[in-house]
Amino acid sequence: MAIRIQVSRALTLFLRQLLLPVSVFAGFNVLCVLVYMRLERLRWPDALFWITHPHSIDYTRVHESTKLFSLFVYLGVFAFQIWIAERVLATIFRRQGKEAWKSMLNDVTIDKLEGHFIICGYGQVGRTAIDQLQRIKIPFVLIETNEGLYRELLKDGMLVIHGDAKRHDVLLTAGIKRAIGIGVLIDNDADNLYITVTARALNPSLKIITRAGQQRYASAIRNSGADEVIIPEYEGGLMTGRMIEKYYPASRTLD
Repeated sequence: MAIRIQVSRALTLFLRQLLLPVSVFAGFNVLCVLVYMRLERLRWPDALFWITHPHSIDYTRVHESTKLFSLFVYLGVFAFQIWIAERVLATIFRRQGKEAWKSMLNDVTIDKLEGHFIICGYGQVGRTAIDQLQRIKIPFVLIETNEGLYRELLKDGMLVIHGDAKRHDVLLTAGIKRAIGIGVLIDNDADNLYITVTARALNPSLKIITRAGQQRYASAIRNSGADEVIIPEYEGGLMTGRMIEKYYPASRTLD
């Protein structure tokens, strides 16, 4: 579905850029057909054929004016070919064109991905998790709601989907039925709980790691199907306590 949407967007972008030259070229063809019909008393299909195949004109049987006009037609068709080619290249290499093609390639790659992890949210926790996945080369797809951030990440070559992870179709586009696991790392406990329930319903064998901001939500999220529940503030506090415990005896010895 997502691939069809991106293909449609790319084609719409191309058609919009080609609308003017194609329209003018169509008018040019109508004019040339009328002139050929008047000069040589041709039927319109024959006149149109002369435009596209000028070598089919028998110069020994046509008027001098027809010969001169055929030169004009040939140069005109050549000019329109250059114009249309320029529009195509400009569309491909302009920013919107690049984004359209990158987005389409992004969706094609995601559609073929298997055994990957899905990461929901590109906050501080999500960034850190993605850095680790990239370091150990675990394939992943990021779901991000911020359109500006989505464009930047797409530009950087990251596999990313713009959408709300609470929606079934967004999770399906991310390949949740082919994924091995999902990291629900949004800074909102209610959303994380909902995504956990949805993800478990879509793929019962999925490994689910969910972030919780409060202890009271952690139990609810775990009971809803999460395999692991991480409370960043709690984990940070535990690590700080271990550091204090590590250095405390040394400071006592110095006294």
